[in-house]
Amino acid sequence: MAVEIQKLGIAGYRQFQETFFDFTDPKTGKPLRKICFIGGNGTGKSTLLKLLWRIFEPGAELPKSPQRGLILSFLKEEALLWSEAFFSDQTFSQSGDEAAEDLWALALSLKASNELIGLRSLPRGERSGRPVTGDIARTRCLYCPADSEQGFFPEQLRDVPSTNLDAALKWDTDHGVRRVVGQGTVYLFWLELMATIKDREAKLIAYQKIESNRERTIREVEEEFLEGNPDILKELADFWDVILGKAGLEFDYKNASVPIQLTDNLKAYIRLKRSEERIPYVDLSTGLRNFILKLGHIFTMFRGKPENGGVLLIDEPENSLYPDFLFDLVGHYERAAPGAQIFMATHSPIIAAQFRPEERFILEFDENGGVTVRNGVTPEGDDPNDVLMRDFAVRTLYGPKGLEKWKRFRELDRVIQEETDPATRRVLLKEYMDLGKAYNFSPDEVPA
Repeated sequence: MAVEIQKLGIAGYRQFQETFFDFTDPKTGKPLRKICFIGGNGTGKSTLLKLLWRIFEPGAELPKSPQRGLILSFLKEEALLWSEAFFSDQTFSQSGDEAAEDLWALALSLKASNELIGLRSLPRGERSGRPVTGDIARTRCLYCPADSEQGFFPEQLRDVPSTNLDAALKWDTDHGVRRVVGQGTVYLFWLELMATIKDREAKLIAYQKIESNRERTIREVEEEFLEGNPDILKELADFWDVILGKAGLEFDYKNASVPIQLTDNLKAYIRLKRSEERIPYVDLSTGLRNFILKLGHIFTMFRGKPENGGVLLIDEPENSLYPDFLFDLVGHYERAAPGAQIFMATHSPIIAAQFRPEERFILEFDENGGVTVRNGVTPEGDDPNDVLMRDFAVRTLYGPKGLEKWKRFRELDRVIQEETDPATRRVLLKEYMDLGKAYNFSPDEVPA
Protein backbone atom coordinates (compact mmCIF):
# COMPACT_ATOMS: atom_id res chain seq x y z
CA MET A 1 0.00 0.00 0.00
CA ALA A 2 1.23 3.48 -0.81
CA VAL A 3 2.27 5.96 1.85
CA GLU A 4 -0.65 8.03 3.15
CA ILE A 5 -0.76 10.80 5.73
CA GLN A 6 -2.95 9.95 8.70
CA LYS A 7 -1.97 12.32 11.52
CA LEU A 8 -0.26 15.66 11.57
CA GLY A 9 0.87 17.69 14.57
CA ILE A 10 2.71 20.98 14.51
CA ALA A 11 4.29 22.61 17.53
CA GLY A 12 5.97 26.01 17.64
CA TYR A 13 5.98 26.69 13.91
CA ARG A 14 4.69 30.11 12.78
CA GLN A 15 1.02 30.42 13.78
CA PHE A 16 0.83 26.75 14.79
CA GLN A 17 1.72 26.73 18.46
CA GLU A 18 0.31 23.28 19.17
CA THR A 19 -2.05 22.14 16.45
CA PHE A 20 -2.99 18.53 15.75
CA PHE A 21 -4.84 17.02 12.81
CA ASP A 22 -6.32 13.54 12.69
CA PHE A 23 -6.99 12.53 9.08
CA THR A 24 -8.44 9.17 10.09
CA ASP A 25 -11.74 8.23 8.44
CA PRO A 26 -14.13 7.54 11.36
CA LYS A 27 -15.94 4.91 9.29
CA THR A 28 -12.96 2.86 8.12
CA GLY A 29 -10.17 3.74 10.55
CA LYS A 30 -7.89 4.39 7.57
CA PRO A 31 -6.54 7.72 6.27
CA LEU A 32 -9.11 9.96 4.58
CA ARG A 33 -8.82 9.93 0.79
CA LYS A 34 -9.44 13.67 0.48
CA ILE A 35 -8.98 16.56 2.91
CA CYS A 36 -10.08 20.19 2.65
CA PHE A 37 -8.50 23.05 4.60
CA ILE A 38 -10.61 26.17 5.00
CA GLY A 39 -10.16 29.25 7.14
CA GLY A 40 -9.53 32.97 7.11
CA ASN A 41 -6.52 34.65 5.54
CA GLY A 42 -3.37 34.03 7.56
CA THR A 43 -4.62 30.91 9.34
CA GLY A 44 -2.04 28.78 7.53
CA LYS A 45 -3.84 26.83 4.80
CA SER A 46 -1.07 27.35 2.26
CA THR A 47 1.56 26.81 4.95
CA LEU A 48 0.10 23.37 5.67
CA LEU A 49 0.33 22.35 2.02
CA LYS A 50 3.93 23.56 1.84
CA LEU A 51 4.84 21.62 4.98
CA LEU A 52 3.32 18.45 3.56
CA TRP A 53 5.13 19.09 0.26
CA ARG A 54 8.49 19.32 1.99
CA ILE A 55 7.92 16.09 3.91
CA PHE A 56 8.60 14.21 0.69
CA GLU A 57 11.84 16.05 -0.09
CA PRO A 58 14.54 13.39 -0.61
CA GLY A 59 17.63 13.48 1.57
CA ALA A 60 16.27 15.62 4.41
CA GLU A 61 18.00 14.82 7.72
CA LEU A 62 17.31 15.54 11.36
CA PRO A 63 19.62 17.75 13.45
CA LYS A 64 20.38 16.54 16.97
CA SER A 65 18.67 19.41 18.78
CA PRO A 66 15.67 20.66 16.81
CA GLN A 67 13.94 23.70 18.22
CA ARG A 68 10.67 23.43 16.37
CA GLY A 69 8.75 20.42 15.29
CA LEU A 70 6.13 18.66 13.21
CA ILE A 71 4.78 15.17 13.79
CA LEU A 72 3.47 12.85 11.08
CA SER A 73 2.15 9.35 10.85
CA PHE A 74 1.75 7.20 7.75
CA LEU A 75 -0.29 4.08 7.05
CA LYS A 76 1.67 1.49 5.07
CA GLU A 77 0.60 -2.11 4.53
CA GLU A 78 -1.95 -1.87 7.34
CA ALA A 79 0.81 -1.07 9.86
CA LEU A 80 1.44 2.34 11.31
CA LEU A 81 4.81 3.79 10.47
CA TRP A 82 5.29 6.96 12.44
CA SER A 83 7.60 9.70 11.42
CA GLU A 84 8.63 12.88 13.17
CA ALA A 85 9.77 15.83 11.11
CA PHE A 86 11.30 18.96 12.54
CA PHE A 87 11.65 22.46 11.18
CA SER A 88 14.44 24.73 12.32
CA ASP A 89 14.88 28.37 11.36
CA GLN A 90 18.41 29.07 10.17
CA THR A 91 19.94 32.31 8.98
CA PHE A 92 22.74 32.13 6.44
CA SER A 93 24.50 34.33 3.91
CA GLN A 94 23.58 33.78 0.28
CA SER A 95 23.49 36.90 -1.87
CA GLY A 96 22.98 38.75 1.37
CA ASP A 97 21.33 37.60 4.58
CA GLU A 98 18.26 35.50 3.98
CA ALA A 99 16.14 33.43 6.32
CA ALA A 100 15.58 29.82 5.27
CA GLU A 101 13.44 27.08 6.74
CA ASP A 102 14.95 23.61 6.43
CA LEU A 103 12.96 20.43 6.80
CA TRP A 104 14.36 17.58 8.82
CA ALA A 105 12.82 14.16 9.44
CA LEU A 106 13.42 11.07 11.57
CA ALA A 107 11.61 7.73 11.67
CA LEU A 108 10.65 6.75 15.21
CA SER A 109 9.74 3.41 16.72
CA LEU A 110 6.03 2.62 17.07
CA LYS A 111 6.28 2.74 20.88
CA ALA A 112 7.99 6.15 20.90
CA SER A 113 5.51 7.48 18.39
CA ASN A 114 2.50 6.32 20.39
CA GLU A 115 3.92 8.08 23.42
CA LEU A 116 4.58 11.14 21.31
CA ILE A 117 1.02 11.40 20.05
CA GLY A 118 -0.45 10.45 23.42
CA LEU A 119 1.54 13.10 25.28
CA ARG A 120 0.64 15.76 22.72
CA SER A 121 4.09 17.27 23.20
CA LEU A 122 7.56 16.82 21.76
CA PRO A 123 9.75 14.35 23.70
CA ARG A 124 13.17 15.25 25.04
CA GLY A 125 16.37 13.27 24.66
CA GLU A 126 19.02 12.51 22.08
CA ARG A 127 18.06 11.75 18.50
CA SER A 128 20.40 10.75 15.71
CA GLY A 129 19.84 12.07 12.21
CA ARG A 130 18.62 9.82 9.41
CA PRO A 131 17.66 10.68 5.82
CA VAL A 132 14.06 10.39 4.64
CA THR A 133 14.30 7.43 2.27
CA GLY A 134 12.36 4.35 1.23
CA ASP A 135 8.68 4.50 0.41
CA ILE A 136 8.30 8.07 1.68
CA ALA A 137 10.96 9.42 -0.66
CA ARG A 138 9.57 7.41 -3.59
CA THR A 139 5.98 8.49 -3.06
CA ARG A 140 4.56 10.45 -5.98
CA CYS A 141 3.82 13.93 -4.63
CA LEU A 142 2.51 16.80 -6.76
CA TYR A 143 2.09 20.34 -5.46
CA CYS A 144 -0.20 22.78 -7.28
CA PRO A 145 0.44 26.30 -5.90
CA ALA A 146 -2.18 29.02 -6.20
CA ASP A 147 -2.10 30.70 -9.62
CA SER A 148 -1.39 34.01 -7.91
CA GLU A 149 2.00 32.63 -6.77
CA GLN A 150 3.11 31.67 -10.25
CA GLY A 151 2.34 34.44 -12.72
CA PHE A 152 1.64 33.77 -16.41
CA PHE A 153 4.17 32.58 -18.96
CA PRO A 154 2.74 33.58 -22.37
CA GLU A 155 5.99 32.77 -24.17
CA GLN A 156 5.31 29.09 -23.49
CA LEU A 157 1.83 29.22 -25.01
CA ARG A 158 2.08 31.25 -28.18
CA ASP A 159 1.31 28.00 -29.95
CA VAL A 160 1.72 24.89 -27.81
CA PRO A 161 3.98 24.54 -24.74
CA SER A 162 7.56 25.13 -25.83
CA THR A 163 9.68 21.96 -26.07
CA ASN A 164 10.74 19.39 -28.70
CA LEU A 165 11.14 15.70 -29.45
CA ASP A 166 14.83 15.68 -28.56
CA ALA A 167 14.04 16.73 -24.98
CA ALA A 168 11.17 14.22 -24.82
CA LEU A 169 13.36 11.29 -25.90
CA LYS A 170 15.76 12.13 -23.08
CA TRP A 171 12.89 12.40 -20.62
CA ASP A 172 12.17 9.58 -18.21
CA THR A 173 8.40 9.29 -17.73
CA ASP A 174 9.04 7.92 -14.22
CA HIS A 175 11.36 10.84 -13.48
CA GLY A 176 10.31 13.35 -10.88
CA VAL A 177 7.93 11.73 -8.42
CA ARG A 178 7.97 15.08 -6.62
CA ARG A 179 6.89 17.93 -8.88
CA VAL A 180 5.35 21.39 -8.85
CA VAL A 181 2.42 21.56 -11.28
CA GLY A 182 1.31 24.94 -12.59
CA GLN A 183 1.70 27.59 -15.27
CA GLY A 184 5.49 27.56 -15.02
CA THR A 185 5.76 23.80 -15.61
CA VAL A 186 3.42 23.42 -18.59
CA TYR A 187 6.34 22.34 -20.78
CA LEU A 188 6.88 19.33 -18.49
CA PHE A 189 3.30 18.26 -19.20
CA TRP A 190 4.03 18.40 -22.94
CA LEU A 191 7.26 16.46 -22.42
CA GLU A 192 5.33 13.74 -20.58
CA LEU A 193 2.84 13.50 -23.47
CA MET A 194 5.53 13.23 -26.15
CA ALA A 195 7.66 10.80 -24.14
CA THR A 196 4.63 8.56 -23.55
CA ILE A 197 3.62 8.66 -27.24
CA LYS A 198 7.13 7.74 -28.41
CA ASP A 199 7.46 5.02 -25.78
CA ARG A 200 4.22 3.48 -27.03
CA GLU A 201 5.44 3.62 -30.64
CA ALA A 202 8.65 1.82 -29.67
CA LYS A 203 6.70 -0.84 -27.78
CA LEU A 204 4.47 -1.44 -30.81
CA ILE A 205 7.48 -1.99 -33.07
CA ALA A 206 8.96 -4.42 -30.56
CA TYR A 207 5.61 -6.21 -30.25
CA GLN A 208 5.35 -6.63 -34.02
CA LYS A 209 8.80 -8.26 -34.08
CA ILE A 210 7.81 -11.02 -31.66
CA GLU A 211 8.19 -14.32 -33.53
CA SER A 212 4.61 -15.46 -32.89
CA ASN A 213 3.24 -12.19 -34.34
CA ARG A 214 5.14 -12.28 -37.61
CA GLU A 215 2.71 -14.69 -39.28
CA ARG A 216 -0.32 -12.60 -38.28
CA THR A 217 -1.66 -9.60 -40.14
CA ILE A 218 -0.40 -6.16 -39.13
CA ARG A 219 -3.95 -5.14 -38.30
CA GLU A 220 -4.47 -8.09 -35.94
CA VAL A 221 -1.21 -7.39 -34.12
CA GLU A 222 -1.93 -3.66 -33.79
CA GLU A 223 -5.47 -4.22 -32.51
CA GLU A 224 -4.23 -6.67 -29.89
CA PHE A 225 -1.44 -4.29 -28.87
CA LEU A 226 -3.78 -1.29 -28.61
CA GLU A 227 -6.08 -3.14 -26.19
CA GLY A 228 -3.39 -3.07 -23.54
CA ASN A 229 -1.63 0.11 -24.63
CA PRO A 230 -4.21 2.88 -25.08
CA ASP A 231 -3.47 6.14 -26.89
CA ILE A 232 -2.70 8.79 -24.28
CA LEU A 233 -4.06 11.57 -26.52
CA LYS A 234 -7.38 9.72 -26.82
CA GLU A 235 -7.44 9.21 -23.06
CA LEU A 236 -6.65 12.87 -22.50
CA ALA A 237 -9.45 13.85 -24.88
CA ASP A 238 -11.92 11.69 -22.95
CA PHE A 239 -10.71 13.28 -19.72
CA TRP A 240 -10.63 16.90 -20.94
CA ASP A 241 -13.85 16.84 -22.96
CA VAL A 242 -15.96 16.41 -19.81
CA ILE A 243 -14.70 19.88 -18.82
CA LEU A 244 -14.36 21.50 -22.25
CA GLY A 245 -17.85 20.44 -23.32
CA LYS A 246 -19.40 23.02 -20.98
CA ALA A 247 -17.71 25.75 -23.05
CA GLY A 248 -18.59 24.16 -26.41
CA LEU A 249 -14.98 23.00 -26.89
CA GLU A 250 -13.16 19.71 -27.44
CA PHE A 251 -9.62 18.37 -27.70
CA ASP A 252 -8.85 17.56 -31.34
CA TYR A 253 -6.62 14.54 -30.74
CA LYS A 254 -7.44 12.92 -34.10
CA ASN A 255 -5.68 15.69 -36.04
CA ALA A 256 -2.71 15.90 -33.67
CA SER A 257 0.68 16.07 -35.36
CA VAL A 258 3.09 13.70 -33.61
CA PRO A 259 6.76 14.83 -33.78
CA ILE A 260 9.20 12.96 -36.04
CA GLN A 261 12.31 15.15 -36.27
CA LEU A 262 14.25 15.96 -33.10
CA THR A 263 13.33 19.64 -33.40
CA ASP A 264 9.61 18.88 -33.87
CA ASN A 265 7.01 19.55 -31.20
CA LEU A 266 3.68 17.87 -30.51
CA LYS A 267 0.91 19.86 -32.21
CA ALA A 268 -2.41 19.12 -30.55
CA TYR A 269 -5.11 21.74 -30.07
CA ILE A 270 -8.44 22.68 -28.59
CA ARG A 271 -11.21 23.49 -31.09
CA LEU A 272 -14.81 24.69 -31.19
CA LYS A 273 -17.22 21.77 -31.45
CA ARG A 274 -19.64 23.45 -33.81
CA SER A 275 -17.29 25.00 -36.36
CA GLU A 276 -14.14 22.93 -35.63
CA GLU A 277 -12.20 26.21 -35.53
CA ARG A 278 -8.88 25.84 -33.73
CA ILE A 279 -8.50 27.86 -30.49
CA PRO A 280 -4.89 28.65 -29.50
CA TYR A 281 -4.19 27.85 -25.86
CA VAL A 282 -3.20 31.44 -25.21
CA ASP A 283 -6.65 32.57 -26.40
CA LEU A 284 -8.56 30.39 -23.94
CA SER A 285 -9.89 32.12 -20.84
CA THR A 286 -7.25 32.31 -18.11
CA GLY A 287 -9.22 30.11 -15.72
CA LEU A 288 -10.10 27.40 -18.23
CA ARG A 289 -6.60 27.31 -19.73
CA ASN A 290 -4.86 26.97 -16.37
CA PHE A 291 -7.44 24.45 -15.19
CA ILE A 292 -7.18 22.00 -18.09
CA LEU A 293 -3.38 22.27 -18.39
CA LYS A 294 -2.98 21.66 -14.65
CA LEU A 295 -5.37 18.71 -14.70
CA GLY A 296 -3.79 17.35 -17.87
CA HIS A 297 -0.37 17.43 -16.22
CA ILE A 298 -1.69 15.62 -13.15
CA PHE A 299 -3.46 13.10 -15.40
CA THR A 300 -0.24 12.20 -17.23
CA MET A 301 1.67 11.83 -13.96
CA PHE A 302 -0.87 9.49 -12.34
CA ARG A 303 -2.07 7.72 -15.51
CA GLY A 304 -1.88 3.95 -15.19
CA LYS A 305 -0.56 4.07 -11.63
CA PRO A 306 -3.65 4.01 -9.35
CA GLU A 307 -2.19 1.23 -7.22
CA ASN A 308 0.87 3.36 -6.47
CA GLY A 309 -1.21 6.03 -4.81
CA GLY A 310 0.55 9.28 -4.06
CA VAL A 311 -0.22 12.67 -2.55
CA LEU A 312 -1.76 15.61 -4.40
CA LEU A 313 -1.57 19.08 -2.80
CA ILE A 314 -3.78 21.79 -4.36
CA ASP A 315 -3.92 25.43 -3.27
CA GLU A 316 -6.88 27.66 -4.21
CA PRO A 317 -8.11 25.66 -7.24
CA GLU A 318 -11.05 28.07 -7.67
CA ASN A 319 -8.89 30.88 -9.08
CA SER A 320 -10.31 32.48 -12.26
CA LEU A 321 -12.99 29.81 -12.68
CA TYR A 322 -16.67 30.61 -13.23
CA PRO A 323 -18.79 29.10 -10.42
CA ASP A 324 -20.37 26.64 -12.84
CA PHE A 325 -16.99 24.91 -13.16
CA LEU A 326 -16.60 24.62 -9.38
CA PHE A 327 -19.53 22.34 -8.59
CA ASP A 328 -17.75 19.18 -9.76
CA LEU A 329 -14.16 20.41 -9.44
CA VAL A 330 -13.12 17.91 -6.76
CA GLY A 331 -14.37 15.05 -8.92
CA HIS A 332 -12.14 16.21 -11.78
CA TYR A 333 -9.07 16.07 -9.54
CA GLU A 334 -10.08 12.61 -8.33
CA ARG A 335 -10.37 11.48 -11.96
CA ALA A 336 -6.98 12.99 -12.75
CA ALA A 337 -5.24 11.27 -9.83
CA PRO A 338 -7.03 8.00 -9.03
CA GLY A 339 -5.63 6.41 -5.90
CA ALA A 340 -4.00 9.61 -4.65
CA GLN A 341 -4.66 11.20 -1.27
CA ILE A 342 -5.83 14.75 -2.02
CA PHE A 343 -5.22 17.79 0.18
CA MET A 344 -6.96 20.97 -0.95
CA ALA A 345 -6.96 24.50 0.51
CA THR A 346 -9.82 26.71 -0.61
CA HIS A 347 -11.83 29.85 0.07
CA SER A 348 -14.80 28.55 -1.91
CA PRO A 349 -17.86 27.15 -0.09
CA ILE A 350 -18.89 25.54 -3.40
CA ILE A 351 -15.72 23.43 -3.34
CA ALA A 352 -15.86 22.82 0.42
CA ALA A 353 -19.41 21.47 0.03
CA GLN A 354 -17.98 18.59 -2.05
CA PHE A 355 -16.23 17.21 1.05
CA ARG A 356 -17.78 15.30 3.93
CA PRO A 357 -17.85 17.15 7.29
CA GLU A 358 -15.04 15.00 8.69
CA GLU A 359 -12.96 15.80 5.59
CA ARG A 360 -13.18 19.54 6.23
CA PHE A 361 -10.63 21.03 8.62
CA ILE A 362 -11.47 24.60 9.60
CA LEU A 363 -8.57 26.73 10.84
CA GLU A 364 -9.34 29.54 13.27
CA PHE A 365 -7.34 31.92 15.44
CA ASP A 366 -7.66 31.57 19.19
CA GLU A 367 -7.45 34.42 21.69
CA ASN A 368 -3.64 34.13 21.78
CA GLY A 369 -3.19 34.37 18.03
CA GLY A 370 -2.48 30.65 17.62
CA VAL A 371 -4.41 28.40 15.25
CA THR A 372 -6.99 25.86 16.34
CA VAL A 373 -8.72 23.30 14.13
CA ARG A 374 -12.22 21.87 14.04
CA ASN A 375 -14.17 19.70 11.60
CA GLY A 376 -17.06 20.83 9.44
CA VAL A 377 -20.70 20.28 10.34
CA THR A 378 -22.71 20.64 7.12
CA PRO A 379 -23.30 17.42 5.16
CA GLU A 380 -21.59 16.69 1.85
CA GLY A 381 -23.41 18.29 -1.07
CA ASP A 382 -25.25 20.80 1.14
CA ASP A 383 -26.14 24.28 -0.10
CA PRO A 384 -22.82 26.18 -0.29
CA ASN A 385 -24.51 29.05 1.54
CA ASP A 386 -25.02 26.74 4.51
CA VAL A 387 -21.37 25.74 4.35
CA LEU A 388 -20.40 29.40 4.20
CA MET A 389 -22.41 30.31 7.27
CA ARG A 390 -21.91 27.18 9.41
CA ASP A 391 -18.42 25.98 8.50
CA PHE A 392 -16.78 29.20 7.29
CA ALA A 393 -18.58 31.03 10.12
CA VAL A 394 -19.62 33.94 7.90
CA ARG A 395 -22.36 35.66 9.87
CA THR A 396 -24.22 37.19 6.97
CA LEU A 397 -24.17 36.96 3.19
CA TYR A 398 -25.22 40.60 2.75
CA GLY A 399 -22.78 43.40 2.11
CA PRO A 400 -23.16 46.83 3.79
CA LYS A 401 -25.58 48.07 1.10
CA GLY A 402 -27.62 44.89 1.33
CA LEU A 403 -27.87 45.20 5.12
CA GLU A 404 -29.00 48.80 4.70
CA LYS A 405 -31.76 47.68 2.34
CA TRP A 406 -32.69 44.84 4.69
CA LYS A 407 -33.13 47.25 7.59
CA ARG A 408 -35.34 49.45 5.43
CA PHE A 409 -37.36 46.38 4.40
CA ARG A 410 -37.99 45.43 8.03
CA GLU A 411 -38.73 49.05 8.93
CA LEU A 412 -41.34 49.25 6.13
CA ASP A 413 -42.95 46.06 7.44
CA ARG A 414 -43.59 47.87 10.75
CA VAL A 415 -44.44 51.28 9.30
CA ILE A 416 -47.03 49.91 6.84
CA GLN A 417 -48.95 48.23 9.63
CA GLU A 418 -49.04 51.49 11.59
CA GLU A 419 -49.88 53.78 8.62
CA THR A 420 -53.54 54.87 8.49
CA ASP A 421 -53.51 57.05 5.35
CA PRO A 422 -54.43 54.80 2.35
CA ALA A 423 -52.42 56.77 -0.24
CA THR A 424 -49.27 56.82 1.90
CA ARG A 425 -49.76 53.18 2.73
CA ARG A 426 -49.88 52.29 -0.99
CA VAL A 427 -46.58 54.13 -1.62
CA LEU A 428 -44.90 52.38 1.30
CA LEU A 429 -46.30 49.01 0.24
CA LYS A 430 -44.92 49.47 -3.29
CA GLU A 431 -41.47 50.28 -1.90
CA TYR A 432 -41.71 47.23 0.34
CA MET A 433 -42.69 44.94 -2.55
CA ASP A 434 -39.99 46.36 -4.83
CA LEU A 435 -37.27 45.77 -2.22
CA GLY A 436 -38.48 42.24 -1.55
CA LYS A 437 -38.46 41.43 -5.26
CA ALA A 438 -35.10 43.06 -6.01
CA TYR A 439 -33.24 41.48 -3.09
CA ASN A 440 -35.33 38.32 -2.69
CA PHE A 441 -36.07 39.32 0.90
CA SER A 442 -38.47 37.31 3.02
CA PRO A 443 -40.23 38.70 6.10
CA ASP A 444 -39.12 35.57 8.01
CA GLU A 445 -35.47 36.01 7.08
CA VAL A 446 -33.19 36.88 9.97
CA PRO A 447 -29.65 37.89 8.90
CA ALA A 448 -27.06 37.61 11.66
